[in-house]
Amino acid sequence: MCRLTAYVGDPLAADTLVFGGSHSLHEQSYLPQELTSESVNADGYGVVWYHGDTPVRTAGSQPIWQDGDLKGVLAVSTSRMILAAVRNATPGIPADDSGTLPMIHGRWSFILNGFVEDFRASYMRTLRSGLPDDLYGKLGGSSDSETLMLLAMSAVRSGATLGGALEHVRNTVMAALSVDHQAQLTMVLADGQSLAALRTASVETTNSLY
Repeated sequence: MCRLTAYVGDPLAADTLVFGGSHSLHEQSYLPQELTSESVNADGYGVVWYHGDTPVRTAGSQPIWQDGDLKGVLAVSTSRMILAAVRNATPGIPADDSGTLPMIHGRWSFILNGFVEDFRASYMRTLRSGLPDDLYGKLGGSSDSETLMLLAMSAVRSGATLGGALEHVRNTVMAALSVDHQAQLTMVLADGQSLAALRTASVETTNSLY
């Protein structure tokens, strides 16, 4: 499972969100606690901050600790809305750039911590079939994260609020899910002015949101 953090409030230097605190997101990449699988979050990282309503993104598919320039870049990047994540790729999902979080589309940004079990073999075609053609054409890989973000974008386009878009994603996934598989989804969606978070799962025991 990945690690994520999101901030909205008075302008803040982005390095505070990633490197600050007693157990920073950066530290959680190599010394995580309560991890349900694997031992590190080393399959990529990303940070998004907003310049007005425009998201600016820096990301990589390598471990965050390998980017020696990141702290300096974030120290001079001040914003009232910042999202960041370090990735622990779900087995069966390629650990390439197409699945690196946070993702952006237009003025929206998105993070998923979680998974749709057996996504590529059992649900990728079904969940992607409901996307409008232009959003389907934006797909660059085979990750569940990318698919769920574009489902959220489809809902926003139809008039949904940020929270409503995440609920649409949840409902779409749960309607497709068979009894043989599970989905654990902690999602964040932001637009530069506000953000919404939704934690949901098809099972009772899942990761917390804190």
